[in-house]
Amino acid sequence: MFKFKRVPFTPGDLTNHQWGTDDVLAGDPNTTILIGDAGGSMFDFSRGGNDTFTGPSFTGGAPIHYTFYGDAAGDMFDFARGGDDTFTFASPSNTAYGDVGDDMSDHSKGGNDIFSGTGPATNTFYGDAGGDMSDHARGGDDTFTGGSGGGTNTFYGDAGSSMSGHARGGSDTFTGGSFTSNMSYGDTGGNMTGRAQGGDDTFTGGAFSFNTFWGDAGGDMSGHAHGGDDIFTGIIDLPAPSSNTFYGDAGGDMAGHARGGDDALTGSSSASNTFYGDAGGDISGSAQGGNDSFTGGSLASHVFFGDAGADMAGHARGGNDIFTGGNDSTNTFYGDAGGDMLGRARGGDDTFTGGNSSLTGSTTFYGDAGGDMSGRAQGGNDAFAGGDSFGPGSTSNILFGDAKSMSGCAGGGDDSLAGGDNFGTGSASNILYGDAESLSGCAEGGDDILFAGTAAPGGTVSNVMWGDGLLQGGADGGRDLFVFKDDGPATVGTRNTIEDFSQSQHDQIKFSNVAGVHAFNDLVITQSGTDTLVTAGADQVTLHNFAGSLTANDFLFA
Repeated sequence: MFKFKRVPFTPGDLTNHQWGTDDVLAGDPNTTILIGDAGGSMFDFSRGGNDTFTGPSFTGGAPIHYTFYGDAAGDMFDFARGGDDTFTFASPSNTAYGDVGDDMSDHSKGGNDIFSGTGPATNTFYGDAGGDMSDHARGGDDTFTGGSGGGTNTFYGDAGSSMSGHARGGSDTFTGGSFTSNMSYGDTGGNMTGRAQGGDDTFTGGAFSFNTFWGDAGGDMSGHAHGGDDIFTGIIDLPAPSSNTFYGDAGGDMAGHARGGDDALTGSSSASNTFYGDAGGDISGSAQGGNDSFTGGSLASHVFFGDAGADMAGHARGGNDIFTGGNDSTNTFYGDAGGDMLGRARGGDDTFTGGNSSLTGSTTFYGDAGGDMSGRAQGGNDAFAGGDSFGPGSTSNILFGDAKSMSGCAGGGDDSLAGGDNFGTGSASNILYGDAESLSGCAEGGDDILFAGTAAPGGTVSNVMWGDGLLQGGADGGRDLFVFKDDGPATVGTRNTIEDFSQSQHDQIKFSNVAGVHAFNDLVITQSGTDTLVTAGADQVTLHNFAGSLTANDFLFA
């Protein structure tokens, strides 16, 4: 049986079963490059020591740049393993490599390293390798804390360049510095290919800062690459707001059979937050988004992309995501793609809840695509609940069950859309599209359920409802249900319009808990120009551009 042999620092390679010693190293103006174990590479079964590095405080004069290598300046391969190193910096310009400055390959493994910046500085920390990770290389579980008070913190959880083969990132923890710019890459700054796997990372933004987080790859994910299950948290910032941009998995595109992780993203209050559940660009091929959860902060601006910031094409599939908007905020949700869905792309089954408003707020939901759905793209079966209004405030909800528009032979999902309620003395405005503003070609709407919002005495609510959208060409609508449900003194009122009621599509209207209304004979139906007015107790619904004869089969009661 081989025994590890402890050896002091070598300017060459660490090989065989050599094991570096546990050293305490301190930089100074005459010693700006420090290497924990080997000036060359590490291979065979060598192992780095558990080293401690300290950068000196800045005492004036020209800033000095310090570069520290936890184990080796070159590569790590075979079954080599990095030590568990600790880096602490107080100087204004620092670069640290947790294990090696270049590449990690074969079955090499990075150590569990700790990086800490203090004060205003430009810090660049690589958790494991400054270059690539390939084969079965594995990153360590590293901890990063940025410096505060100015400068820039750039963290690479595992590899500065790319990850390929069966490489796997560690489960890293990132904490951004305050009053600075923080950029954190959970696993690699470049691309993930092959069967590379991201670690399960945790990110916390710095206060009063510009925070950008990439859960797994700063570039693209392809092949069978798989993102980790990451947690992103912004923090409350008053009075100076932060800006947070979260990429759950890839900053670029996802293609092939790549798959996003199941991420949890929480935005800051009083901040600008942009969330990409999986990819900042396109999702194509047979790539699939993860099942992500998004929670917005209050008094903020939020833009949520459930899966792709741009388009979804091929056989791409969105994850089943959960969105919760921030209160008194501007919330915009794209369930799957911020752009178009085409080919045979399919949206996930997403759940949306708008933020409430005691002051003012607005929510816009796109169940699947913010642009056009075409080809044979299919929307998911989504559930929407608009934000409510409290006190003297106002809220506005615009809900699209599937997309802004639908063409080709795209199909809408079977969605549930509920307008927001008004519990105060202000107002709530709801515009609900079961599928899209317009449907053309051979597009087909889903069988949707639309719930009107209510208002308490002293407040107002308006509900404009489209079961499908404007049908053009040979497009068909679904079988939709329009629900008007009172809740004691809170009623749907008289400002309700159904824009596309269709008997040929077997649409129905349901009145529930409406005082004095239990059957068809309790309704008062009149004609007003090209519209039909349906009065149910104290409530009224206008069927716009509908002049047909309504029968009991068109209504349900509860």
